[in-house]
Amino acid sequence: MNTNIKVRTFLAELRKFLPEKTIYLALSSLPEDIFDKEENVNVPCFENDAEVQEFIKSNALEDPENLMNFFLKPYYDSLEDEINAILRDMEDAERSRSEIESVTYDLEFMSIYG
Repeated sequence: MNTNIKVRTFLAELRKFLPEKTIYLALSSLPEDIFDKEENVNVPCFENDAEVQEFIKSNALEDPENLMNFFLKPYYDSLEDEINAILRDMEDAERSRSEIESVTYDLEFMSIYG
């Protein structure tokens, strides 16, 4: 599935207390590239089993959808940041093109009427 050791360790801890079906349903619903960027994967490290159980309980990870959303939130946040950066670049390019067209029009106007 993935080569990220942090994720593999995290999932191994969850497997101690969650049914395999829950984990399977959550992971099978995730995009294929979700673990490609390590900065988009923020999983906790646990000191003991009690911490794992508390984490599962406090995040309601017994529900496969909640487990799936645990991984999707940072993934979608990253996608949103990338989309916003692309939109800003497009706006900057449009603004530059508009400024160039304005200067070109002014020069043409001056050459005709100047």
